This record gives sequence, C-alpha cells and structure tokens, in this order.
Amino acid sequence: LFGVLICGSLTSPDTPLKGWIAGFLGLLMATVGIDPLQGYYRFTFGVPDLFSGFDVIPVILGGFAFPQIIRTLRSPASRSLGPSSITRVLPRWSVLRRNWRVIIRSGLVGVGVGSIPGAGEDIAAWMSYDIAKKASKEPEKFGKGAMEGVISAETANNSCIGGALIPLLTLGVPGSPPAAMLLGAIWLHGVRPGPMLSFEFPTFIPQMAATLFWASLTMLVCGFAMSKLTIRVLRIPPTIFMPIVAFFAVIGSYALGLRIFNVQMMFLFGIFAYLLEEMGYPIAPLVIGIILGPMADANIRRALIVSQGSITPFFTRPVALVLLALIFFSVMSQTDAYRNFRIKLGKRLRSK
Repeated sequence: LFGVLICGSLTSPDTPLKGWIAGFLGLLMATVGIDPLQGYYRFTFGVPDLFSGFDVIPVILGGFAFPQIIRTLRSPASRSLGPSSITRVLPRWSVLRRNWRVIIRSGLVGVGVGSIPGAGEDIAAWMSYDIAKKASKEPEKFGKGAMEGVISAETANNSCIGGALIPLLTLGVPGSPPAAMLLGAIWLHGVRPGPMLSFEFPTFIPQMAATLFWASLTMLVCGFAMSKLTIRVLRIPPTIFMPIVAFFAVIGSYALGLRIFNVQMMFLFGIFAYLLEEMGYPIAPLVIGIILGPMADANIRRALIVSQGSITPFFTRPVALVLLALIFFSVMSQTDAYRNFRIKLGKRLRSK
C-alpha cells in the first residue's frame, strides 16, 4: 500500500488522486486467479489461462512499451532518441562531492526499506526519490534529468539488495521477487535460513556478504565496459527502433511459458494502458500494484489468520505503526493545506 501511494504521488504530482486510483486498480487486477490460501477461483470467468493470474512480463511490456510504440507510430520522428556518443563514463568528483548527502541518505533508505519483508527495490527507489525531491532546493528539475533524482533512485535500488538479506537470512522471509529466487537457490543447497543459520552454517553469512561485494564490483565493471556500446542503440531512428521493440516484446511475452495468451494479454493491456495515459492516469502505479498485489494479498490474509480475524495488530505493532505513519504523511503531503503550510513556514523562516 505504501509503495503504491508513493509511486502514485510521484508519477502524477499535479493530480495524485489519479496515480492512487491507478495503483489501487492494479491491486484489484492482482486478485485475478486462484486464491493462494483457499484455492477459490477469483475473476477468472472460466478462462483456464487466467487461473494463474496476470504474468508480470506481459504486464510490464504492455504497460510501458506498447503505449510508446503507439505514440511513435502516430507521430513518427526521424531524429534519434539520444546522444550519438558519450565521452565520459565515470561521474565527476564534483558531482559526488555535491551530492554526498543524497548518496548517504538514499543508501540508508534503501537498506531500511529492504529490511522490511515484502517491500522490495521498487518501493525503496520511489521512496528515496520522493524524499530527495522534497529535500531538494530545485524540485522542479526532477523528472528532467536532475542528478539528485538519478542518484537517489539508483542508490536506494542498489542498497536495498543488502537490506533485503536481513529478513531473508534471519527469518527466511524474502523481501522481493529476486530475494525469493535467492531463497529457492539456498534451499537447493540444503541451507535453511532462520535464527539457527549462524549455528548450523557459521561461515555462510560472511560468504554471502563477500558474494554480494564481488557481484557489485562485477556489475560496476560490466556497466563501464558496456555503456559506450549500448548508447549507440539510441542512434537508431524511432521509426525503425520501435518496430524492433514491438518484435522483441512479442517474443518476450511468448517465451514466458510458450503461451499465445501472454501475447494477447500484452496487446490488450497495452491498449488499456494507452487509453489510461490519454486520460491522464500514470501506468507505473498500475504495474506496481499488479506486481505487489499478490504478496500483499497473501500476507495480509495470513496475518488475519494468525490474529484470528483481529485487525488490532495492524495498529499496535511498531513496524505497522511506522508504515501507517508514512502512509498518512504521504497522503497529507499532497493536500493543499500541507503545501500552504510549507509555503508559510518557508516565508517565516526566511523573514527571520
């Protein structure tokens, strides 16, 4: 819920209500399929291909690639999408020195969000971006290539990986889909994460930390090696590039389970996403809702089963209270009353 609200606020800052509506629509669409706890069929309408719900890959391809393809075909342009070349890969030291506060803050946000079971990298990136935008002296530049926005989102996204290992190794609870895949790989090797992990496998946690460190260095080297090569892709004119994107989108959707239904869903979801964008509704909250919906649905119902149907733990547990406070602040920060309060407070501080 917190991730959907943050994403909705950021992708539609002028009309956050539309972003929230899109996010909750995604949560509703995530309930399609077989109930994960009791096995009931929900909103499948007797279609066997819907029993497993909406796959993430067709949703992402349809939601982000398809509308852009339609817009390009409607108003084709011959110019390329990016610069012809780049002369510098490493950021300047002055950029790092000027944004060191953003780096430290975003890293801490990423670790903190990653340590919350079920949060994941997407929420960390959106939350860090939101915090950086509110703390920036030039928030109007965000979304237009502002270095603070790029640094905050990417730093939190990367630092969240280490934070996600905290609940994974101590509780055996994956905080994101990649963490769930890592948990499956650990199980295949006979390692059972949990409170007894340090006693049963004393060297496993240091080995995991070393692996994460070397993986980060490998990603850094690969990024430096491939950056100048991949930038050439943007030199292709959109009228040629977009049909290639459409071809690979179809191949990618079909490759997931070798089902024509996934290709059909990609086209249908793409048309639906295009119509939503034409009406001013952002697509990112919709996709985030579909991705996080199954996890939220299963976890909230498990919590209700453990509490025997009582919602009291949602308002008494420390973690739940912190998240509720953040949700309340996210909603209130988009109101006119809060904006007017910030303006008056800024004028009062400047007058002093």
